[in-house]
Amino acid sequence: MATSLFKMPFDSQRLKVQRVYASTELAHCQVETMSCEKIREIYGELKFLELHEDRPCTYTSLVTSLDGRIAFTDAPQGPLIAKKNKYDPAGADTDWFILNMLRAVSDGVMLGAGTMNAESDYTCHVFDQDMENMRIENGKNPVPWNIVTSLDATDIPFDHVLFNTPEVPVMISTSRKGMELVRKNIQNDACFVDVPSIESVTEEMIQSMRDAAGKVLVIGTGDTAPDSKVALYVLKKFGIDRLLVETPSYMHYLVSQKMMDELFFNYSCIYVGGQALTIGKFGKEFTSEDHPHTRMLSIHTHSDHFFYFRHKLLYD
Repeated sequence: MATSLFKMPFDSQRLKVQRVYASTELAHCQVETMSCEKIREIYGELKFLELHEDRPCTYTSLVTSLDGRIAFTDAPQGPLIAKKNKYDPAGADTDWFILNMLRAVSDGVMLGAGTMNAESDYTCHVFDQDMENMRIENGKNPVPWNIVTSLDATDIPFDHVLFNTPEVPVMISTSRKGMELVRKNIQNDACFVDVPSIESVTEEMIQSMRDAAGKVLVIGTGDTAPDSKVALYVLKKFGIDRLLVETPSYMHYLVSQKMMDELFFNYSCIYVGGQALTIGKFGKEFTSEDHPHTRMLSIHTHSDHFFYFRHKLLYD
């Protein structure tokens, strides 16, 4: 059944992009992905290379300036890097469509508590009715799991709209210390899952999560900081095969742990420079001797002013 969540129109002819490059590796994609006429008209074919046994397939979608900035200093809202491209406003809307497309084909979407604090009405649902219908027709929940990630839960706003929208299924992934803080402060019915190690994950534990319909699932891993390897293992066993990571800081961390698979980086042809925010600015940088590479999987373009790059991460 379709949700009552806010939707908006996506005009296929206005937003349509052209694929100007495709890696031969895309011909070997093994994983079929949900699709619908709207996706095929605007973006074309979307398949993933592989799934994993011990964690979800992970990817992110970000828009950057041509010099890699993800926000202006004077106006830090992330979407403005796209929307302030005066030469291609429709290209900015295509960036928003691609994010929604990736939400639509995902089992879960990971967001940061910082985003919740910055945007009081933020929910990771699908804003296109055709793509929501696609999920329903494929036997999926209309809304992918919204998974809040937090170091110790001290930054989670428990009065956020996310916790007050029954149509949005919500999880929290935090440390075991953070889980206790959630237990004291959450106002929703919740199911608490204490996971000290991968070895402690049992079918009974996963079934208890499946049985907690309508409750917020709270996963505690690591003592004072989440253990992402354990947390992603739990998500995989729970049925999260594809995970969209919408928080840049956690995306950067997963790259450092060699657990990020693909980057959908959309390039708005504007220049920002200076000290404006970059991806991973608050994380540890890689060195000249130890850093990941990527293989370009595809390039789409909307105009001379907006490009959409899909990278596969390569780790030594």
